Amino acid sequence: MDKTLIYHYTSLSHLIEIFRVGKLFTSQTEKMLKVKKPGLWFTTNSKWEYSAFKRFNDGKKEFDLNTPEEFEKYIGCARIVTNLNSLFVTFAKYKHKSKVNPLLWDKMAEIGKSKGADPAEWYATFTPMSINNLDIEIYENGEWYNLKKEGGEFDSDLFNRNLEKTFVFKQGKEMEEKMLKEHQANQPKSDTVTEDIESTPVAEKNIIEDKPVKESIIEDKPVKEAIIKEKPKSKGILSGIKSLFSKK
Repeated sequence: MDKTLIYHYTSLSHLIEIFRVGKLFTSQTEKMLKVKKPGLWFTTNSKWEYSAFKRFNDGKKEFDLNTPEEFEKYIGCARIVTNLNSLFVTFAKYKHKSKVNPLLWDKMAEIGKSKGADPAEWYATFTPMSINNLDIEIYENGEWYNLKKEGGEFDSDLFNRNLEKTFVFKQGKEMEEKMLKEHQANQPKSDTVTEDIESTPVAEKNIIEDKPVKESIIEDKPVKEAIIKEKPKSKGILSGIKSLFSKK
């Protein structure tokens, strides 16, 4: 019997955080909405999951990132792949297993469908998953590429070149350069010894005193930290319905 693959779509900035903790966790948004058993969501759609959209602010306006191409441009696009097994439940069974408010369950389906998603493709598990035995893929120029090489080693070139072309990475670099310039501008100027011009031999005027170059020491920050700060404000499909339950 053929195995069914399921996919968890995410951004490169979030993938960095997943690497840091070594796990995929259940939905933080569902926890905020007081769902008794929050889900960790996957889909059988091997092309893209439209309910995984993110609300993004580029400093000028807010807008949704709805496609893998838009993810790739602004925050990087990745997915985690595993096999469907008995630990997962369908979206229909999730309603009863999670004891979610029926109104919230209906709204999740409504928003997903409005984005072009099919709730029949959704599967949830209720426990965190270690990423050790999961496949990880990066979206690049219309194709999905495995981040793990044959020997299990990560393809750092694939990861880095896709991270470095994102809007959030470039914005982070610009902010870092701006901070560096401000730091250098605020450094006190070194005192210079002034001499009476009349008492200074002309020959000495041509002698340049060797002075050590003052270097501004900038702490090396992992790309992870710069990128995490630039996370979009939204968590995706559930972000549009927080207000329905936030006053409870």
